[in-house]
Amino acid sequence: MNNYSRRDTLKQLAFISIGMAIIPSCLSDRSKSSMLLKNLSISPANEAMLAELCEIIIPKTNTPGAKDISAHLFVLTMVDDCANKEQQQAFLKGMEDFNSLCKSTTGKTLVDCDANDKQKITDAILAIKEEDTPLKHFLGMVKGRTIQAYTSSEFYLTKIQVYELVPGRFQGCVPA
Repeated sequence: MNNYSRRDTLKQLAFISIGMAIIPSCLSDRSKSSMLLKNLSISPANEAMLAELCEIIIPKTNTPGAKDISAHLFVLTMVDDCANKEQQQAFLKGMEDFNSLCKSTTGKTLVDCDANDKQKITDAILAIKEEDTPLKHFLGMVKGRTIQAYTSSEFYLTKIQVYELVPGRFQGCVPA
């Protein structure tokens, strides 16, 4: 009878140990972005806004859009890893300015906007004449990195621009 209670005790101890290991992952902080960034601190709201902005740049048609390939995560990774401190600060300041532009143009955040509101925001962006502002730098970085993410995605390289290794296929039976 002592062996049986000892087994039960060991089983319960194992379940408690596993539970203690799993609980911290269930209690994750919801105020952080979905990915770990070393230098940037992005809120989930700003991450969602960036996803919508990338989707405006490359919308979903009969092909996947920028959101479908997670271009916004690529943008954040590239800014976090490859940009210097000044560029990162300009990116964050430009993100704030873009959020302010959305609020002043439509009264809503970009995530809450419908197609007509997004068109108003696009028109407001095109109406900006100053070149050297954090907002222009932010939009330029997002546009460039979104296009880079899309053109280096698996979908693009396998379905649109089929990549073939150099020197190409060998065809041994071709007349000269």
